[in-house]
Amino acid sequence: MPHCFIALGGNLGAVEQTFEKALGRLADAPGCALLATSRFHRTAPVGSNAGPEFLNAAAGLDAELPPLELLELLQSIERDLGRIRETRWGPRTLDLDLLFYGSEVIHSASLVIPHPAVWYRRFVLDPLVEIAAHFIHPERRADIQTLRDRLLVRPLAVALAGGSAQIREPLAARLRPGFPEIQFYQWSEPPFDDADRLNAPAIVFWLGEDGHSGQALDLYDELPRVSRIDASSAAESVTDFIRDVLKSALG
Repeated sequence: MPHCFIALGGNLGAVEQTFEKALGRLADAPGCALLATSRFHRTAPVGSNAGPEFLNAAAGLDAELPPLELLELLQSIERDLGRIRETRWGPRTLDLDLLFYGSEVIHSASLVIPHPAVWYRRFVLDPLVEIAAHFIHPERRADIQTLRDRLLVRPLAVALAGGSAQIREPLAARLRPGFPEIQFYQWSEPPFDDADRLNAPAIVFWLGEDGHSGQALDLYDELPRVSRIDASSAAESVTDFIRDVLKSALG
């Protein structure tokens, strides 16, 4: 059976009781065996619509269910315990996110595994490291302990890559006042291989190709795998997206 990891989050109602009910449902579900749970962590909300303080946790389980059936189980537990999806990233009674399904990599319209934000969200990594410190992220090629520890270094090194200097420099200037713990710089290093992952910046934001130079600068695949993130395709503004990522990474 694939070993799977789940993130729990919530900030409305009696969240601890909701977590206990959700974990009980997972333990009793056919085709699931609940193996481990983390402590419950109190965390600051991320995003302007997130609401009050959150509670977060992580759980590990073995699952006979295929990935989409496991996702449906998690969503049915959310609904049964009062989750209503009205505001994107708004307050919620319960979030159950499927982080990993064994070492599978899935990119479909209904499911992305590993969860795309697991590697930089401290409110996910802090509980997860308690139960899965040595689990290796199949895309980032680093274990959970390493991914979390890279975010604890101060100042936190954050690079802006792609785009043009006319985009990167004003963006860094807008971000610096809100993040005194972060050292921003423009990406100018050669590509890193897996042996260099501990020396790579904690996060490298890809801003897209430079449309003004006449040359394609689509170097995303050459950025360090452990820390690259495509900000050019964010649903919100690039600045807002980067701010939310950095707040999540700082913890």
